[in-house]
Amino acid sequence: MAQKKLTISNKPFHIDFFLLGLILLMAAISLIAIYGAIPITPAWINGQSILIKQAIWYGLGFITLIFLLNFGVDRLFTSIKVFYWILIFLLFLLILDFYIDLPFITPINGSRAWIILPGIGTIQPSEFMKIVLILMSANIIHEHNQFKTQMSFKDDLSLFYKILKVVLLPLILIILQPDTGIPIVIVISILAMLAVSQIKPAWILIGLVVGLVIFGGTIYLFEYHPGILEKLVGASYRLNRLHGWLHTEQHTRTWGAQLYTSLLAVGSAGLTGHGPQAALIMFAEPQNDFIFAVIAKNYGFLGVMFVIVVSLIFNLKLLSIAIKNRNPKEQYMVAGLLGMLFFQQFQNMGMIVGILPITGITLPFISSGGSSLLSYMIPLAIIFHMSSENKTRLQH
Repeated sequence: MAQKKLTISNKPFHIDFFLLGLILLMAAISLIAIYGAIPITPAWINGQSILIKQAIWYGLGFITLIFLLNFGVDRLFTSIKVFYWILIFLLFLLILDFYIDLPFITPINGSRAWIILPGIGTIQPSEFMKIVLILMSANIIHEHNQFKTQMSFKDDLSLFYKILKVVLLPLILIILQPDTGIPIVIVISILAMLAVSQIKPAWILIGLVVGLVIFGGTIYLFEYHPGILEKLVGASYRLNRLHGWLHTEQHTRTWGAQLYTSLLAVGSAGLTGHGPQAALIMFAEPQNDFIFAVIAKNYGFLGVMFVIVVSLIFNLKLLSIAIKNRNPKEQYMVAGLLGMLFFQQFQNMGMIVGILPITGITLPFISSGGSSLLSYMIPLAIIFHMSSENKTRLQH
């Protein structure tokens, strides 16, 4: 592993150049993909401005990473409650805007999820909350296991309750925005942490069965008893997304338009794609949710496989660092992050080719967005620290 020895916070620090190279590579992929999306962005979106902003956000991201490394990993874990309550306050403001017209909040696509920062842009509190909840849950699991004397269902239920007390309020506030994607990501990340937290293995089996029953039951009710499903979830945009996913060709001009156009883009691209900045097919959000479709359209099967391989190597690198580390709390955090990343990657890529329903879940490190990018620098700072600690331990 290529690493360089520096000093951060008066301690020897070894830069993991392989991990750093992967992040830089994803930054390059992101900028190339957004550049390729410029000709097909809607008229009211300045594609060139989005490209410049993404480059600036990556620059700010690396500055944030350096700051956090100097700030100290231990301080990140101990001060995380402060950030939690700040974000809870911001999430409350977003809900308050439904009743009081606040000047710094503007609905986007019917959702109140962004706070306007004059002269800078927007910030999405829920993106930071999903990372904060990983760190808080890692603290809770670690403290719980320190006093754990036996493996029992009662003890596991106690752990579940401790985490639920922290997670439930932000989940409700984010769902009310309304936003379904990020709550699902949060739940998946927490479940990944619990799976490696020394709970009884039966819980994992129970969770898989419950998840499959809910997913399969929803599809069954949608196809054969839609009236019952509508009574359960209401006649909402969620049901429309199911129409667009399962009956795409019947709704090519409405709910299935996004999937239909992405399938056209992927299916027509061939081995090498139509080339950069090809303006053959238009998408609603080419720089965000559908950035993977843009990559497929422009660079074909080879471009898609390159992105998949880079994402997989990045995930495996994080897993390798966690396995070699001896700090359980940090290992739990990486488990949550990996659950989050893998689910987002699979969901975003899967919805482009129609194997999963379309949601507002973006492709980590590649889709445009400053809040998402900056939020991921928090756990990455901890992971760089873990990698350095691994190297230091091997030297001694």
